[in-house]
Order: sequence, then C-alpha cells, then structure tokens
Amino acid sequence: MTIRTFHSAPAGKPKVMNSLDAIDVAARYFVYKLYEATGGQPMQWAALRGMDESRATVARAIERGWVILQPRIAAPGVGGKPLGRNAALTGDGRRLARKGR
Repeated sequence: MTIRTFHSAPAGKPKVMNSLDAIDVAARYFVYKLYEATGGQPMQWAALRGMDESRATVARAIERGWVILQPRIAAPGVGGKPLGRNAALTGDGRRLARKGR
C-alpha cells in the first residue's frame, strides 16, 4: 500500500463579491420574482409593495433595462396621495427571466 500526501489548493485571498455584483444578482432575482408575479405576461403590472426589494435593487433592474415603473398618479378622492408603485418587465427582462429559469 502506497501512502500519498494530500496537498490542498494554494492558499490565497478569498474571493470577495463587491457590492455592485451583489446588487446585480439581487436585481436578477427581482426580475425572476416579477416574472412569477406577472405570470410572464408582457406589460403586466405588479405591486412593488410586499416584494421587499431595496431601492438599489429596483434601480439597478431599471438601469439594466429589465424593469419599468408605472408613473405615480394620485387616487381620485384621496386628497392627492399617490398610489403604490407598480412595476412591469420589459422585453429584455422577460427574456432574462425565461433564460434564467
């Protein structure tokens, strides 16, 4: 029986994900959630309330061209208080979600 020495991989710096990469990943997951919420249908609006996404995540998805926000309008008879924000996937966002699933 031959005894061999086990050599582990060379020790180096652990790979650290920078915050921009983390926001990109979060934006992709937000696109997947929005795809599920809208049933994958084009231009279907879904409420952002309850999705628990940060502003940075939503902003990155918009910046990448995956998501659009519905303009805020005041509800009639509510004294000008804006309704909750809604979002919809763009064509690129729907393609990304279909490819990622």
